[in-house]
Amino acid sequence: MAKKSNRRFYLARYEFNPERIPVFEDLGTELTIAGMVFQGVGSTLVLLSPGVEWDPNFEVAKPDIDEWGEIIRQTDDPEIFVSENGGITKVLHRKLRYSLSGDVQQKIWARDGFQCVFCGARMGTTLMTVDHFIPLELGGANDDSNYITACRRCNKGKGTLLPEKFCQVRGFEYQKIKEYLDNCKRLT
Repeated sequence: MAKKSNRRFYLARYEFNPERIPVFEDLGTELTIAGMVFQGVGSTLVLLSPGVEWDPNFEVAKPDIDEWGEIIRQTDDPEIFVSENGGITKVLHRKLRYSLSGDVQQKIWARDGFQCVFCGARMGTTLMTVDHFIPLELGGANDDSNYITACRRCNKGKGTLLPEKFCQVRGFEYQKIKEYLDNCKRLT
């Protein structure tokens, strides 16, 4: 296993919580893929994911092969890790630690008609997930009242964005989705 690097591949601060110090393990929970860089034949091409705004003030990092391995692993591995911050040891749970049982997933998928509540994609045509409508990182509940069916593309695209912002960027009807989820809460 590659050793953890002291280099940091994250944003310098958290817009919604400036006091929170980012850690390496935020990859995959706090950060999402915003695009790709292609180089060759004397050209460099930056492709941005849909809905991503270009920021000319970006940082370029050049991880070595071991760091790349750790970056890839950190984006998908569920784990619990310990971090020391200012002499205080904290046990941190990555978002994937909040995995749902198959029973809960089936219940949410059935409630939502086996389709993505955001884009309407149907189960069977794409991989479905259960998303936290209000991200855990922004204070969302980790229970049925905050679960919503989302295709993998919408879930990954939303990441830790507030649902209002995600819907605005993607052209989805936030108010309609919120009313639907509120109605689901009343029925349970």
